[in-house]
Amino acid sequence: MVAKYEEVLKDLSLTIAEMEPGDRLAGEQALAEQYGVSAMTVRRALQVLIQAKRIVGIRGRGTFVAQPTVTKRMVMASFTDSMKAAGMTAHASVLAASLGPATAEAAADLGIGRHDQIITVQRLRFGDDVALSIDTTILSATSVPGILGEDLTGSLYELLYRKYGMNLSRAESRVSAVLPSAEQAELLEIPQGQPCLRVHSRSITEEGTIAEQTTSLYRGDRYELSINPDN
Repeated sequence: MVAKYEEVLKDLSLTIAEMEPGDRLAGEQALAEQYGVSAMTVRRALQVLIQAKRIVGIRGRGTFVAQPTVTKRMVMASFTDSMKAAGMTAHASVLAASLGPATAEAAADLGIGRHDQIITVQRLRFGDDVALSIDTTILSATSVPGILGEDLTGSLYELLYRKYGMNLSRAESRVSAVLPSAEQAELLEIPQGQPCLRVHSRSITEEGTIAEQTTSLYRGDRYELSINPDN
């Protein structure tokens, strides 16, 4: 026998699917009267939807349809691929792109000599028209000649494969929770006190050389990372 809250949950889930992010749901009492159940039953169904990130409750204001969350698996997948999987269109705005000597940290990350030339590209990444991350990518200049003259608003992985024959086979990543700086919060259009995910990753070619190192700052309210221990 199906529990009452499961019936309410199923119907609410279908209703939410037809609503827009930010739309307000009816109150608990109104929903209880609509479904002919107790407020506790409605509350249980709503809690499941909150845990699934389908809706969000705001104290004193009500319950609203949540913005869709992008899930990125911690395997070799580009931002563009993650957006496609979420049904969104990816694009980027180039904040800065430059050529200069490697710092000690950059040289260690890329496995190159201290003071060797590197390319640094900082981009604001969007899913549809929502700013989701700030990416700072460094590459050895000798491995990507002429890249600063290329269109850097699309997938960098696709560009590295198409122009430089780099078939990236795996990624090493470190994840931490951080608060954005005032400048980062402004770019991502979030409060400065809102937690973000910072991911340091390196992509490797089939030959085992380090292709690039990227530091990404993801909005914590719109992005989650899925870690599969089998990969």
